[in-house]
Amino acid sequence: MLQIVWLKRDIRLQDHAPLAAAVASGFPVMLLYVFEPSMMHAPDYDVRHARFVWQSLQDLQKQLEGHSQILIVKGEVNDVLQAIYMQQPVKSLYSHMETGNAISYKRDKAVAHWCRQKGIAWQQLNDRAIVRGLQQRDNWPKQWYAYMHSPQVTPNILQLNAATLPPFSNIIHAFTDLYPGEAEKYATIQPGGSSKGLMYLNSFLQNRCINYQKQISKPEGSRTGCSRLSPYLAYGCLSIRQVYQATREQIEITPQRKRPLTAFLDRLRWHSHFIQKMESRPELEWQNTNPGFNDLRTITDDVLLQAWMQGKTGYPLVDASMRCLKETGYINFRMRAMLVSFLTHHLWQPWQSGVHHLARYFLDYEPGIHYPQFQMQAGVTGINIIRIYNPVKQAQDHDPQGIFVKKWIPALGKVPIPLLHQPWLMTQMEQQSYGCMLGSDYPIPVINLAQASEHARKQLWQQKNKPEVKKHNAAILKRLSGRQTEHEQGM
Repeated sequence: MLQIVWLKRDIRLQDHAPLAAAVASGFPVMLLYVFEPSMMHAPDYDVRHARFVWQSLQDLQKQLEGHSQILIVKGEVNDVLQAIYMQQPVKSLYSHMETGNAISYKRDKAVAHWCRQKGIAWQQLNDRAIVRGLQQRDNWPKQWYAYMHSPQVTPNILQLNAATLPPFSNIIHAFTDLYPGEAEKYATIQPGGSSKGLMYLNSFLQNRCINYQKQISKPEGSRTGCSRLSPYLAYGCLSIRQVYQATREQIEITPQRKRPLTAFLDRLRWHSHFIQKMESRPELEWQNTNPGFNDLRTITDDVLLQAWMQGKTGYPLVDASMRCLKETGYINFRMRAMLVSFLTHHLWQPWQSGVHHLARYFLDYEPGIHYPQFQMQAGVTGINIIRIYNPVKQAQDHDPQGIFVKKWIPALGKVPIPLLHQPWLMTQMEQQSYGCMLGSDYPIPVINLAQASEHARKQLWQQKNKPEVKKHNAAILKRLSGRQTEHEQGM
């Protein structure tokens, strides 16, 4: 009888417990990946995501050459599984547990129902140290470390009993079958595949990590100083346990790199920490973490929103970050936080109005991280410090020579420091001299920064101090962070 291994966000061979279990069964094994129209048409999905997945599948297929082929089809998962079932009996379905968006959650419930109807055992195995059904976080860090130090579960491909692939009319043979005319787009975006992921991992551990702490906040320096592993973790080309253990091994080999690599290990734990939040509260995709903020920022201004989306706000670092993200699919964490801060605080827009836009642009979009992080930066959790990033100060601190800004906003190429970061201060003569006329070559600021900051700070702190917000904080802390309230700490 057939064993199906349903690949989702785990496109790899190493440390793949579902595939290992299927191989060990001795039954014929079929590897399946489904491009789902319901997901592809969702507001948080982009062709860049599909391209990365496709490249990752092709890389995996090369590693499987001579042993098995991946069945890659387009369709809704239940329909695909039913079509396979009609052609040959299915004994088990194997996959990793997934913490995705509402569409994937609803789809998984439908798959579970189908499996029960057909008497098929669906084995969903743990990945990323995420605990399903977790109600409180007190012991979660210990569980996370225990998982990271446990042995990797890697299948013996030599023992794989590959199933014969059934005939399908909707098999995907080339990326152009999914997106005609899109094959050559996004040449500046990182390529998918575990082979590429290992290349990035090794180069980071062996040399690039030296500049990790120095460059992590720099919009330009972070492009090489950071690990750049996030898309390979998001789509499971590398497992987080695999990266964690490789990093620990590197620390043993080169103790002088312990400081930057330990800082990197901390961020791996944060990676799982935020996904666990989403696993515990899937509604964070659309609802405020703290309901006490529900009456704050409820109206969207389409003019301001479009200026932000298009990188035309008149604030150079904001615009450069958005334009870079559109072109490359990557900006560092600080610039991501600044973009959300500018949208929600300075432009005073609901976080929901921009959350899908950035999801589409982020190559490493991970729902479990994206929505909790977005809310944290928007200041609607009630338990986190409210951070209002000043884009001028951020530019002065992290792009002092304007290298990043000039790279992505050529119109400002001749504008000198310090006017580069505050072009609205240029006189008419200076605008002519530097070839950058405000309102035509580069936008006039869409808001007054000082006034917007003051308004946001006042409104947010007033809201945060309201009894309704405070009453929700204890439950949020216990379920989503494991931290104690001040009252509990004093007991």
